[in-house]
Amino acid sequence: MEYEYKAVDKDGEKKSGVRSASSQVDLARALRQEGLFLVWAGEKTGSGPVEKPNISLTENIESQFGSMFKQVSLQEKMIFARHLALMIRAGFSLNKALETLSRQTKNKYFATALKNISGRVVAGENFSQAISTYPNIFSDIFVSMAKVGEASGKLEGTLRLVTLHLKREYMLKRKVRGALVYPVIIILAMLAVGAVMMAFVLPQLAATFSELNVPLPLSTQIIFSVSNFMSRYWYFLIFAVAAGGYALYFFLRQTALGRKAVNLFLLKTPLFSDITKKINSARFARTLSSLLLSGIQLNESIRITSDTLTNYFYKKAVIETVAEIEKGKTLSSLLVKHPKLFPPVVTEMVAVGEETGSLTGILGELARFFESEVSIATKSLSAVIEPIIMIFVGLAVGIFALSIIQPIYSIGTGL
Repeated sequence: MEYEYKAVDKDGEKKSGVRSASSQVDLARALRQEGLFLVWAGEKTGSGPVEKPNISLTENIESQFGSMFKQVSLQEKMIFARHLALMIRAGFSLNKALETLSRQTKNKYFATALKNISGRVVAGENFSQAISTYPNIFSDIFVSMAKVGEASGKLEGTLRLVTLHLKREYMLKRKVRGALVYPVIIILAMLAVGAVMMAFVLPQLAATFSELNVPLPLSTQIIFSVSNFMSRYWYFLIFAVAAGGYALYFFLRQTALGRKAVNLFLLKTPLFSDITKKINSARFARTLSSLLLSGIQLNESIRITSDTLTNYFYKKAVIETVAEIEKGKTLSSLLVKHPKLFPPVVTEMVAVGEETGSLTGILGELARFFESEVSIATKSLSAVIEPIIMIFVGLAVGIFALSIIQPIYSIGTGL
């Protein structure tokens, strides 16, 4: 069977033509032996050029604004990178692999994005260019590493590196979230029980005390006043809590001032300072190691790494090194200027890596070290947070119980 095909060589130059093969897989393998990477293949239908599919206006709009409403999880992206690498290794053309993966994913938005990317690849765009139209799905790391993989003709190997990087990032986030699950559940349960008591139980007690003309202490009066307001204006309270929660979320996550405040709190609070530094050091080392391993230059790798750091102060410290590195300074000499952010082990190990020419390997070792430290720190964090929550719960229950028992005790004394 004759196939029309499009491929790229190790220098990134595009090739096209017609060749006989028993299947697309055999065609891909034959081209790979010649140093070509198959991008698209289709049965020959005529002597004219392959028609480029049109990218609809709706798909373009969705690619730009989809991030406002839809998300693709880190785990889904990790599975996508791994499966795409395996399919390319098995001999699938790039567009065929993308189409197959779009049918397998359960995330409809991700499936639509992969179909659009496949169309762009067939239309002549590079894979890295196509995925860059979905910045909410594919980060700068993913795009840059894919670009290097295409240029070197080693997209499969680069995708395996991306998979490993995403896996490490996923495990890091899961450890941190796991440490916070139990405290959050306890706090939410406590708030739910308190709201039910204030809205339904206390109004009945207040009515009973009022009928008996029992003198109420100040704490009891305050609790009954709050309970009365909640039972009467519960709908207003729900609206106020929802609006306040959204306003707080918007301020803390969407404004520069709010993000700085949160980041500063995490860095300065003893309970969270240590784990914050370890998380950011692990992410810095892991990301920079992955980018350097894929073949990206140091200054560009540092710029991309700064974009992945969520803490404002780490991001600022890292991005400031780019201009100095381009002037010839070493990374370790710049990191040592931020001792409150980067522990001595980071600067010293980076200096050793620069002197011995093994910076990539040293950064990988640093990443593994800090990731194991984060695992230990998250367990310690849970052990510390639990008794603190129990203390606050005990104080709240004690004040609440005392405020209710006092009037009841006065009734018993009067009798």
